[in-house]
Amino acid sequence: MSEWNKEREKKILMKYRFTLTIKIIKIIFACLFIFWIYMSIVNISFSFTQSDRKHTYYSKLATDWTIPNLYEEFGEPAHSEITPFLTQKISYPVSQMVGKESKMVGEVNVNKTLFPFFSTKSIDYYQNNLEERYRFFLPEHPETGETLSAEGENGVWTKLEKIHEGTVAEVSFSTTDFMTAEELVSLLEPFDLDILWAPLYTGEFREFEPSGYGGGGNSISIFDTYGLTGGRETEDDYMSEGKMQNLTEETLEESKKMMLTNMDDLLKNESKSYYENFLGLYFLEERYSYLKQNGFQVYGAVVTGPVKELLKLKDVKQLRSPSLGELDYWNWE
Repeated sequence: MSEWNKEREKKILMKYRFTLTIKIIKIIFACLFIFWIYMSIVNISFSFTQSDRKHTYYSKLATDWTIPNLYEEFGEPAHSEITPFLTQKISYPVSQMVGKESKMVGEVNVNKTLFPFFSTKSIDYYQNNLEERYRFFLPEHPETGETLSAEGENGVWTKLEKIHEGTVAEVSFSTTDFMTAEELVSLLEPFDLDILWAPLYTGEFREFEPSGYGGGGNSISIFDTYGLTGGRETEDDYMSEGKMQNLTEETLEESKKMMLTNMDDLLKNESKSYYENFLGLYFLEERYSYLKQNGFQVYGAVVTGPVKELLKLKDVKQLRSPSLGELDYWNWE
């Protein structure tokens, strides 16, 4: 029998460590190979189903309806990827119209998990002051009919008077009465302006209690307002999209139809958790029913055009609570 000694112990330990290391390396490579196969299957399935196109489209709709004058950058495809935990990450740049040209102002980031409750949609603005730019005030209380006041930014018209005429700008305002979308377009028809977005009355305080509203004194401003803008549509496979940019007499009826169609599709094909928790479209069913039964009533607008043309709105008695948005160098036709 061979004698046990330190040298032999050392050789046995060395051999054991080497064998163990090889086994660990094999296990690591096997795990990496399995992970590679798993991710290959996930990515192939992701590319085949193209579910990211649907989430991208609906996230654009939610932005169209809830945030005035914010659009995806035309011609810029959305970037999408999927994580090992099957979370779809989607991002695309967004712009606002000032005059006839768009100006990139931020990026939409979508994280779509397997469970809509944990999915998120957020917007990263390049400038913090762009997050709270618009406030629209109800002209009367929907329950009582009581006339309501409106808070406004002081000196808007004075500021516009001091701006060089070779400039375009963005202005938002509320109206003194509820009016149909057609009446709003007709009211602004004499002016050389583009109507970008109009806050809709969708049954707040009558059909449901809005999740967020405020105001001072005798005024009410709803925070989660839906708005009418240029209509958006897509094919069943979400491969191609079409969108109308502005509200005009020619496009108004089609824009309304597209909005109702998209609302109906969401209600029929997606869960409440999907359009509320993920997209932030609260009271979608109530709003859809109200618009179907009562039509499209608006109480303000976001418009853009030459500053001297915007100044003419000062004399329109039906407008109140103006707010001055972004300015840009002349780019008007």
